[in-house]
Amino acid sequence: MSVSKDEIVKAEILEQAQKLFQQFGLKKTTMDEIALACGKAKSTLYHYFKSKEEVFDAVIHMEVINLRQHVKDKVEEHKKMLDKLQAYVIEFNLGIIQKTNLYHIVKQDSMFEARAKKHFFQMLDFEKSYIMRILEDGYDSGEYRGVEREDIPWIAELFLAAFYGVVQYSVERDGTFDEEKLTKAALLFVPKLFS
Repeated sequence: MSVSKDEIVKAEILEQAQKLFQQFGLKKTTMDEIALACGKAKSTLYHYFKSKEEVFDAVIHMEVINLRQHVKDKVEEHKKMLDKLQAYVIEFNLGIIQKTNLYHIVKQDSMFEARAKKHFFQMLDFEKSYIMRILEDGYDSGEYRGVEREDIPWIAELFLAAFYGVVQYSVERDGTFDEEKLTKAALLFVPKLFS
């Protein structure tokens, strides 16, 4: 499958915009700066995007898609439900942690906070569905039988919220997160929750 010229140009714009948003913040980044970083005319940016807000939305969407693909690849390396859940916790949360700079910028910029929240809740809905599929597959294979099948949706939501809460707490408190602690937490708690 070949990639069109338009897709290549949009990808270049998003890559440069992502760097600028992370370095200078959302409010201080302009379409002029994005165009300059891309080596494109400002009119070229407006051909693909109506506004800086639309560029921001596309950057967030790109980051979420990339994170989802990475997590899916890592999870699918495993056969057993517990191994898949541990891989999920580690890879998804480390991916979120790598976006810490963007998270802080969004949080400090009320202009973009509502847009970011919309993306955040869409992402959480998708992640809940993904965890549900892992649990349902485990239930169907007999690996996970300690609950009723109809309880799996809220169990998936609690699981997602618990591990996301650990990461958010750490980032808010220290501005960083210890990857080793996350791995230990996943290896310790996932078997206790789902055995």
